[in-house]
Amino acid sequence: MAIGFSSSHHADLVQRDRHVLWHPFANLALWEREDPPVIASGEGVWLTDVDGHRMLDGTASLWVNLLGHRHPALDRALMEQASLIAHSTFLGSTHEGAILLAERLTDLAPAGLTRVFFSDNGSTAVEIAMKLAFLYQKYRRSKRGKPIPATFFSLDRGYHGDTLGTVGAGGIDRFHQVFGPLVRPSVTAPAPDCHRCPLGLERNSCALECADLASRLLEIHHEDLVAVLVEPLLQAAGGMIVWPSGYLAKIGQTCRNLDIPLIADEVATGFGRTGTLFACEQEGVSPDFMAVGKALTGGYLPLAATLVRESVYDAVREDPGTFYHGHSYTANPLACRVALATLECIEKEDILGAIPAKRSQIQDSWSVLSNVPMVENVRYLGLIAALDLRLKDGSPLRTPAILSAIRETARKTGLLIRPLSETLYLIPPLSVTLAEVRQMADILVETLRESEKAGLFEGRS
Repeated sequence: MAIGFSSSHHADLVQRDRHVLWHPFANLALWEREDPPVIASGEGVWLTDVDGHRMLDGTASLWVNLLGHRHPALDRALMEQASLIAHSTFLGSTHEGAILLAERLTDLAPAGLTRVFFSDNGSTAVEIAMKLAFLYQKYRRSKRGKPIPATFFSLDRGYHGDTLGTVGAGGIDRFHQVFGPLVRPSVTAPAPDCHRCPLGLERNSCALECADLASRLLEIHHEDLVAVLVEPLLQAAGGMIVWPSGYLAKIGQTCRNLDIPLIADEVATGFGRTGTLFACEQEGVSPDFMAVGKALTGGYLPLAATLVRESVYDAVREDPGTFYHGHSYTANPLACRVALATLECIEKEDILGAIPAKRSQIQDSWSVLSNVPMVENVRYLGLIAALDLRLKDGSPLRTPAILSAIRETARKTGLLIRPLSETLYLIPPLSVTLAEVRQMADILVETLRESEKAGLFEGRS
């Protein structure tokens, strides 16, 4: 039987999908009843399904797409590299693309990050940072005759991936709780979510108290900690939690004072999402480890990287001498070449400089939501916009069937979104035009109006 694309129709493909596929983060019973889009192509910030229906990519294809689909420069880089070689092992050999990309990343990264270890996804990049931090601490503590720590510090509602090390550092119960017996738990502090303060404080007090509480916990546990692991400025999967100003700087300074390594998980926040190339820049924090992924290749290919300080490299070089971790597709030449093109386009197309005007378009469109009782906690960071939904009785809207109906209403109107529990958000490709970002924001407002008319906020599923 020949394998290839065919002229199969939507209903046929969906039915076949249900027989052979298992989708990530899918409520299986609900998925079996849904009628999902079958994506056929993309161009710019638009996706087209097999029926020819066009939709704006409101999540940047799960936060990976920076420059739009079928970007000419990225297409060209991919094809040029494919004409040379698609892959060769990085064990015992090297290639120019990886060298150039590592040089570029260390040039752009916060000061002090001098070495790059490539992998293929964000969870793995964080896991590598955790392992290297352990080896670094093992080396340092052994030299001083001190016990070797084996615990990490992280935040409630944090998400760092789905490999077992990162699950242990994760703080989203519905993702991680079931795997508790398999992992080593972290020391955790409350997420600095000042709208729903875990300490029950007013917003201004919450910002100060959350930072002080995290610092006090670090002081108490610092001898037992391998490293501190955080998503700087934004806890994305945890509900688009935008940190209060100064929180990251406080964590960074405490780590320096106590000599605890800091791991910055910039997988979701890196490459301009928060308004600067890396989120750490906004509060002058230079971590000891930084994990990047997702948008590194503009959303074209799987590639991630862990950046570390030279002192970490020197320690592992000394003992154990070899880092026993690697992947078959480490530093894949296709991905490296496209990543280089992505970084070049970010600079040449002034992608970051255009963000404030595009954010203003969303804010203008969403200003009408200020008096809508089902909407609260509207927030913005870079080109990320989010809001929380409430039922008419005031409780969070978390019913999967209702959220699915809201998502379907948006899709029919021309916008593809994916709610995070009660949180609706837009993370468009950074290349989106002013007109397109306004259209996204307007469609989401209209979706909420239609959902209210349909009685979805009454709480009926």
